Amino acid sequence: MLLLAATVLSVARPASAEEWVPRPVLNLDFPDPAVVSSPGGLVAYATGDLVPHAWSRQADGPWRRGPGLLTHKPSWSREGGVWAVDVARVRGRWLLYYATPVKGMGEHGRCIGVARSRAARGPFRPVGSAPLVCPSYAGTPTAQDPLLPRDPTLPRAGVIDPSWFRDADGSSYLLYKTDRIPSSVRLVALTRDGQSVKPGATSIELLRSEGVLENPVLTLRPEGYVLLASEGDWTRCGYSTTWRRSTALLDWSAAVAGVFLDTTTTGLCGPGGADLVERRDGELTAFLHGWTCRGTALPCAGTGKWDHKPRQRGRRALYAAELGWLDGVPQVARWLRAR
Repeated sequence: MLLLAATVLSVARPASAEEWVPRPVLNLDFPDPAVVSSPGGLVAYATGDLVPHAWSRQADGPWRRGPGLLTHKPSWSREGGVWAVDVARVRGRWLLYYATPVKGMGEHGRCIGVARSRAARGPFRPVGSAPLVCPSYAGTPTAQDPLLPRDPTLPRAGVIDPSWFRDADGSSYLLYKTDRIPSSVRLVALTRDGQSVKPGATSIELLRSEGVLENPVLTLRPEGYVLLASEGDWTRCGYSTTWRRSTALLDWSAAVAGVFLDTTTTGLCGPGGADLVERRDGELTAFLHGWTCRGTALPCAGTGKWDHKPRQRGRRALYAAELGWLDGVPQVARWLRAR
């Protein structure tokens, strides 16, 4: 019944298809957005070389694109882009959790590090001489969370998609994904300053999927813990955002679940990579990406891999939506449009 209620609310729309389809707040390539509210306004971070960013006073813009904010990659990294970061303000410092390529796990194998700054717009400098999270078989110094013993049922592809979470008691955690399929989402306890794994802590698996399950982001509601994640092929319109809710942080075996955003209910092409930002009224705004084509603000339409269609000029634009809740299920209350 929860899923049915969520679906009915999500598909309510004006009669004209072009009127109800959301428009980006930033129609530039800005994949896997992480967004924070800072004293100077909103700052967004994207996948790319040394973490490109954008900033705005308002969620609906105007947004201005800026350069990478990570000063350099750590000594244990190798060449390659930084994927799907998360940023949080912890005890007066801004922390950037990032996934960067390392040796020993193929072309795209990555591990997770942390960088810090005094300002949300950087510069961020890597912390420590070893990864925060990295499988023990990677060619790096031993990570604080080395995922021991290695699970032979998971691929040797590293870890990506870090996401910081603070519980009601002040404890902080890092969620992340083990890359490739089957996918798993894991959680490890952090120290109070967020810059290290808590001494003696071991990461645990929260969820597993035979398909792609990635970009976890967690929030706490009166009804329980709600986790948003992306599922499917990020290059296609079928990529979607799903929700799960559990009454226990460390046990998701009895979680209820449903689809939050997909192309059917939104008209967008591949709505995923969602992040949540708390507004002044205490409610949340979701930021996410979706494919637009041919230099327009309209979603790509059709089948196939949009990163393989150069004539379509596909790019993952930035969208924003104010959220509401129905019995602990996230709902889109209002899509925002660029000013």
